[in-house]
Amino acid sequence: MRIQKTREQGYLTFAQGKQYLQCAYLLALSVKTNCKINDFAVIVDAATVVPEHMLCVFDEVITIPTMAPFANECLAWELTPFKETFKVESDMLITSNIDHWWAGARLRNVCFTTQVRNYRGEVVEDNQHRKMWHENNLCNAYNGFMYFRHCVESKQFFDKCQQVFDNFDLYKNKILSNCRHDTADTDVFMSIAATELGSEDYYVPTLDYPTFTHMKQHINNFSNDDWRDACHWTLTDDMIFCVNGYAQTRPFHYFHKDFCNPELLARYEQRIL
Repeated sequence: MRIQKTREQGYLTFAQGKQYLQCAYLLALSVKTNCKINDFAVIVDAATVVPEHMLCVFDEVITIPTMAPFANECLAWELTPFKETFKVESDMLITSNIDHWWAGARLRNVCFTTQVRNYRGEVVEDNQHRKMWHENNLCNAYNGFMYFRHCVESKQFFDKCQQVFDNFDLYKNKILSNCRHDTADTDVFMSIAATELGSEDYYVPTLDYPTFTHMKQHINNFSNDDWRDACHWTLTDDMIFCVNGYAQTRPFHYFHKDFCNPELLARYEQRIL
């Protein structure tokens, strides 16, 4: 299934089931609240019903028969309706205008986040959570926020992703050192694909974007898994999102899907609908 690229630029996410769809809806609302370049497409499976009120916010809904965890990410090149795409995980908030990121990201055909931040805005230097990447000299790719343009080179990358995903046992058992992954998640197979094709072609070392704030426990040295137990968050009347007093200006990966609740959705809906 190949979607015609009728739109210039936009955001793409995958959403399977009601909870992920709600997150995708919040993501789209946040994009349209903060960015002028704000076309938004969501990919769902046939079992996921998109309510009428969400269709006012999603510019395109692309339905595929079924979704398999991680494997569908290899299809992003075929499924995006955009000539240039920001592919974003659904459990993200866009917290400020990042339109200028397009100009920098397009210095590459595919451009990854390779450094993430904690909620204080500090670059995460501790490699413990990415020990396998460090030991195997892999491209430190985070697919949570990435860019690609529709071209031959990006098609080559996504084809390589499919190849790695389909043959992950070979990589795990014969190529990678200390790989503890039973299956290849998206960060793993995209990092391997980028490394095999040449890591330097998949990020721009002189730019501090794309990036995002990652709220996982080990990134922020929280005492337990839920960041909301350690942090107080607010959304001001001007739609400035703050965590423990730190204004968040980068895409915010809140990770826990129940953070997306009716009250938060209503705040964003009131802003743009």
